[in-house]
Amino acid sequence: MTIRERLTIQQLAVALTVTRQAASKRANQESWLFSEETGRGGRKRLYETKSLPAEIREAIMHHALRESSLPVPVPSLPTVSEKPTPTPANLKDWQRSAAEARAALVAEVKRLAEHGGTERAIMALVNMAAKSGLPEHLQQIVPIANARSGKDGKRTLSRRSLYRWLNDAEQGFTALAPKNREKVAVPAWAQTLLRLRNVPQGVNLTWVMEQLPAQLPAGTPAPSYSQARRFIDKMSAVDREAGRMGPREIKSIRAYVKRDSSGMWPTEAYTADGHAFDAEIAHPAHGKPFRPELTTVLDIATRKAVGWSAGLAESTWAVLDALRHACFVGGIPAIFYVDNGSGYKNDLMANEATGFMGRLAITMSNSLPYNSQARGVIERSHQTIWIKAAKTLPTYMGADMDREAKQKVFKITRADIKAVGSSRLLMPWAEFVAWCQVQIDAYNRRPHRALPKMRDTETGKLRHQSPNEAWQAAINEGWQPVPVEAHEADDLFRPYKECVTRRAMVQLFSNSYFHRDLEHHHGETVRVGYDIHDASRAWVRDNQGRLICVAEFEGNKRSYFPESFIEQAAQKRATGRIKRAQVRIDEAEAELDPPRQIEHMPAETLPVMDFAHAIEGANVVRLPEPLPERPMFDTDAGKYRWLTRNPETIAAEDDGWMAWYRTTSEWEDLFGEDFEEAAGR
Repeated sequence: MTIRERLTIQQLAVALTVTRQAASKRANQESWLFSEETGRGGRKRLYETKSLPAEIREAIMHHALRESSLPVPVPSLPTVSEKPTPTPANLKDWQRSAAEARAALVAEVKRLAEHGGTERAIMALVNMAAKSGLPEHLQQIVPIANARSGKDGKRTLSRRSLYRWLNDAEQGFTALAPKNREKVAVPAWAQTLLRLRNVPQGVNLTWVMEQLPAQLPAGTPAPSYSQARRFIDKMSAVDREAGRMGPREIKSIRAYVKRDSSGMWPTEAYTADGHAFDAEIAHPAHGKPFRPELTTVLDIATRKAVGWSAGLAESTWAVLDALRHACFVGGIPAIFYVDNGSGYKNDLMANEATGFMGRLAITMSNSLPYNSQARGVIERSHQTIWIKAAKTLPTYMGADMDREAKQKVFKITRADIKAVGSSRLLMPWAEFVAWCQVQIDAYNRRPHRALPKMRDTETGKLRHQSPNEAWQAAINEGWQPVPVEAHEADDLFRPYKECVTRRAMVQLFSNSYFHRDLEHHHGETVRVGYDIHDASRAWVRDNQGRLICVAEFEGNKRSYFPESFIEQAAQKRATGRIKRAQVRIDEAEAELDPPRQIEHMPAETLPVMDFAHAIEGANVVRLPEPLPERPMFDTDAGKYRWLTRNPETIAAEDDGWMAWYRTTSEWEDLFGEDFEEAAGR
């Protein structure tokens, strides 16, 4: 546990569990010592911890202890739970009232003792209380000080009690509080009740009460429904939901640590996350409705949206494009704080030699799995930017949309597509991209509650800074971003992959690239950079990062013209969709032609047939069924598919060809286990 020597008023307010205004008001009233320091956002007051009042220092210490404490596992239910020793924090209202009443009577005894001594003062107070002759305000608190007024409600003071209260007052206020002698006995049926109730299925108490008698040990009576309900209601929220809520869900009601970004500068840390847009727009390829994937990059210090991208699906390329945009707009960050998704944890991003994090000198930090609360800044931005904007579109598909209206819009868009190939309700892709930039600009201009307050130049009222204003304030204080230099902009965001040169050629994604300068690097591992949109060239560098050459597309057996990585990915995605659709078609055809069942029918006696007479002169010849005609195959995939559907036509040479084809990447993509498809379902 460490306690800072100097604290801001905000940090003091957190430790005292009061508002910033209340802490500032008390600091001014009690003249707490402070020193001023110039920093981001203006001058700050820093209060010396050692010079603060004792009760403030104690509160700071307790706060530090709470922050540094580790979670303790919940123990099993005890047989009897004793109440803790009274402290100002855990006194009940009746204990606090009794202590205040006793303190008032003790003060009266001390006042009278100055004139006639303690004994005479106590006896005078006892006699006057018995005759109801005390001043009205003291007479009213006598029953409260006793903490029990007797059966008739007229119990008064005693000499012994007043002497005891005098001694207790010397030890402090909490010593005057009556002890809470209440003991809570945990029923014998409690453990069994909780074992039945605290399960992930979320069973109700009525069902639990039906099962409880059979589960209790012999001789243990079952409680009534009301007894069980009262026992559960007395438990803490965390204990009550433990088991019913998993480790991820229960975080929503457990304590958490709020992160403070007030001392950070812009670009110290970026955070990013993907979001499936909650409204449908027109697909850029075929115009049909779909939901694009939006990736947003925020600067944590200023909450400014410094980069974004829109893609057809969540992928590494969408993240890369958003990071590229953020680096050009805001500068290169020191830390990139993201989740554990495949778009971030991959070789393209994290490889020490060719990954973007290493080449940009960015430290990638991943949050714990299933801990989206730790990235509340970026999670909240989805609501503020994209969900709020999606609600302005007629094709909004979120949970808040009226079901009837949603269904009506769905039918209209599908009918329009079927009739004319487009819909008036679907925003075109180019218009959607421009619309997204408008939403980002509007967000960066709006005041943000997480940023410091300032006085509006137009209205003169106090309000929070906007992300743009916080960014400009940092620049005014002398901060400057780390820019992307013009001469390295083209190559900085070009993906690289390690390949081995063979006879002045490198093989990259089924495309071959050739340059004579690679002859001297035969058999060496080099880094090959490529443009995800243009496959006509490849940039080849050695392991030290020096450019060897720009190799040109040479051609290969699969494609006469170069095929970019994006085109290959689109082809693979389309092939997967076709294959999944074919499976559904086959299932539908099988439902239309189910296997016939043989029903039992009574035996019938048929007349005897004269076979010799029936076939006389018929000259019947039984021919074998002809094999299906073998077509000409345009592709290897077509040949393999035909052979597997017509196994009776497979010859010896076909066996060898099929064994070879199963070793190719094409067979793995089309007929093998497609891991990407399995993950996308």
